[in-house]
Amino acid sequence: MDILARRLTIISLLMVVFAMTLAAAVGADTERRRQNTYLGSLTDCTAHTAQYCQAKL
Repeated sequence: MDILARRLTIISLLMVVFAMTLAAAVGADTERRRQNTYLGSLTDCTAHTAQYCQAKL
């Protein structure tokens, strides 16, 4: 029973580390997307954002 408890503890800690890593990656991706709002394809270029659009053919 002691071995089972130890294994569950290790698995739980690994799950916490994975969840924290995933949360950090999602946060970084969200921030990256927020900074690159005006970069992208030509469909992102409208009359309103044309001055900021840097899409390439």
